[in-house]
Amino acid sequence: MGGLPDPGGTRAVLIGVGAYELLPELPGVTNNLSALYTLFTAPDLLGLPPDRCTVLDGSVSPDEMDRAIVAAAAEATDTLIVYYAGHGLIDEYDGTLHLGSHRTDPARVHATATPYEWVRRSLPRGPERRLVMLDCCFSGRALNSMADDRITAVTAAEGTAVLAAAHENRVAVAPPGEPYTAFTGELVELLSRGIPGGPELLDLETLFGGMERALRAKGRPAPQSAFRNTAKRLALGRNRSWAPPDVVLHEPPRPASVRGPDQRVVLTISQDVCDQIVAHAREEYPRLACGMVVGPAGSDRPEHLIRITNASPAPETRWEFDAMETVRAYRRMERNGEDLVVVYHSRPEPGAYLSKLDIAFLDEDRNGRHLVIVAIPDPDSVELRSHRISDARVMEEVVRVVPSRQPSDQRRGASW
Repeated sequence: MGGLPDPGGTRAVLIGVGAYELLPELPGVTNNLSALYTLFTAPDLLGLPPDRCTVLDGSVSPDEMDRAIVAAAAEATDTLIVYYAGHGLIDEYDGTLHLGSHRTDPARVHATATPYEWVRRSLPRGPERRLVMLDCCFSGRALNSMADDRITAVTAAEGTAVLAAAHENRVAVAPPGEPYTAFTGELVELLSRGIPGGPELLDLETLFGGMERALRAKGRPAPQSAFRNTAKRLALGRNRSWAPPDVVLHEPPRPASVRGPDQRVVLTISQDVCDQIVAHAREEYPRLACGMVVGPAGSDRPEHLIRITNASPAPETRWEFDAMETVRAYRRMERNGEDLVVVYHSRPEPGAYLSKLDIAFLDEDRNGRHLVIVAIPDPDSVELRSHRISDARVMEEVVRVVPSRQPSDQRRGASW
């Protein structure tokens, strides 16, 4: 059971404790709640009516937390969402996770904080789809409970998901000077701007993957997740960066027997140049890298890579050549008798797809240049695809990587 929840049958409880009597304050927590409430009630995301999204902030007590979750579970008929941000603490007696409240005493965790067990016990009273998000230290301990044989009845329903900000023995992060805590900040970012090239609906698997990549790239604690049955397909809204699939017209390469001299559908590139493009993309991750590959005039042979600074004000989502560096690159080409053969840029998400910006670039530049896109969803994965305009259509083309020429071949002026 995936897709968007029914707003009328969904209940969300957003709990945040940023001020404490005996623990350090977490100033970003209040912003977390405000941002998530705005996003969850947005018409193009979850679209929850305001009275279906309960917010508990400030000096909330363990009893108030428990009552709010129990009430929401009883009222929800489609999906139950429980979110907590604050201090996570461990009971030294049995190692269980507790959620801090305003008056939590770290020396008396068992009596002054909310046991996560209370949240877990409320889940069976709710609908078949349940999502728990914990932005606190040691929150990974909640995932262990999903494997506990004693609660099979709790998690055996259609879909239960738990997203946690930190490993069971690690602390979460609230970066000084940032408006949100690290974990929630990435969720807010993805829901707010969307994922270019991502699916139409932002399901939990897609969102968690994006959050995990962003947090790892910033050197922050890796989040944890656990999904039961189809829970990973539960969506929290529509992708605000989604473009209809018919924007890009894909056409398979034509057989050689019917392809004329001006109907090239293969980009031939050396292994060395290919490696340089990928290396540039990895160095700039999660920002979009961009640049050119030039070759002898009229040859359609990419030989020399020129890196160009991405001057976009939003380099994590868009690419734009720096104007002065571009001028210098064209002057070099003119001096050396070269042409621009390939324009490339990277993308820090799965899928080396064309964006609307890429389509506009190709449509304005119909002289046969190739646009290479490198997708690096994580440090170990790379996808490289090339497109060009042919017969007024945007076409994906085959990329043929050949061995790099040896220095002796270069001195003899050998060609591929």
